[in-house]
Amino acid sequence: MSMSPESRTDNPAASIHENHWCEHPGCSKWGCYGFARSKAEKPTWHCSEHYPHKPFGR
Repeated sequence: MSMSPESRTDNPAASIHENHWCEHPGCSKWGCYGFARSKAEKPTWHCSEHYPHKPFGR
């Protein structure tokens, strides 16, 4: 399978994968939700259970 030109990049850092784990104490789940107030701030990562910014308290 070949990659389409739209999925390629000249930026080698773009292909680096980082694992983000939930930052809630004692949790070892995948941190699928990242949150930062701005691009200058390092994001915090949370699993779906511990994500503090859930809409409508779900």
